[in-house]
Amino acid sequence: MDNLKSEHIEGQTVLVIEDNDGDFFLIEDYLLEKLKGAHIVQARSLSAATVLLENQNSQVSIILLDLHLPDAHGVELVKAVVKLAEDIPIVILSGYSSLQTAQESLQLGVSDYLLKNDLNPEILYRALIYAKERNSYVNLLQRSTRMYQELFDFSPQPMWVFNPTDLRFLNVNKAAVVKYGYSREEFMQMTIRDIRPKDQWDVLTESLVERIQNPGSPFAGLFLHTLKTGDLIQVEIYSNDIDFQGIDARLVLANDVTEKYNYIQTIETQNKRLREIAWTQSHVVRAPLSRILGIINLLEMEGECSDELKFLLQQIRVSGREMDEIIQDIVSKTAEIDWKDGEKH
Repeated sequence: MDNLKSEHIEGQTVLVIEDNDGDFFLIEDYLLEKLKGAHIVQARSLSAATVLLENQNSQVSIILLDLHLPDAHGVELVKAVVKLAEDIPIVILSGYSSLQTAQESLQLGVSDYLLKNDLNPEILYRALIYAKERNSYVNLLQRSTRMYQELFDFSPQPMWVFNPTDLRFLNVNKAAVVKYGYSREEFMQMTIRDIRPKDQWDVLTESLVERIQNPGSPFAGLFLHTLKTGDLIQVEIYSNDIDFQGIDARLVLANDVTEKYNYIQTIETQNKRLREIAWTQSHVVRAPLSRILGIINLLEMEGECSDELKFLLQQIRVSGREMDEIIQDIVSKTAEIDWKDGEKH
């Protein structure tokens, strides 16, 4: 009793949908005995309740519903009131004990099902408080679910949920639909194998086995995927375990890194060509240059060169040494590229 929070409904409006005035007056007495300042309103039919809820929806705090009214009864009545009430908690007060009706009503979203013959102020009071608290928890859970769904649906990165047992897609977001070219309906008929090249299925199997051996751990890896058009893309995959509607599933985020991968490949190809050029400079070009410099030395040693020829030989030697320095500089810079590439790998 001490743990119950009556302030949830004290001073608020309680709508009693009941056509029997005797039952209503008894319920009203029970409520006023326990709830200070509660405003109690009676609706004698579904149509009257509809008018009240449509006009005062934001003011009604909780609904007490009898299952037999002049214009509706049973489960159909419950469906109608649940739709009208939106997120207002509903407690059914019935004069008849029907397990099936009680189960169906609770499945429709009713907070509690009480028998009128068992009512007293304490039971009714507890039912109302628990209904309000339960409704608050349900609303919080629904908000969390909506937030997760919005984060999933509106993520700019392709995301999906799949069943690790049969590999079937359980859910996909809009970005995945746009990136891969399949409609959501098509995805729901597919498995994650269908977005992999057949020659990559063994790689997929290995990664799935690794997940089984390391349950609960996050996973990341680079894989090749196939679009509906048949084009191949390089994808960074990040995944983790998730409970999806009671199923032990896997949540996956896919990041298309094809352009990044192609860019790196282009840079590596260019670096390879630079290394080839450097090798050519150091081994092919430098050899004849060394011979030229050697010939100049021999001519100068003859001692019979004219001053003009000596000047020309000197200029050739200077130019040759400059060319040799350029070649050494190219080789040095290429070696620096090799060193940086080695750091990255």
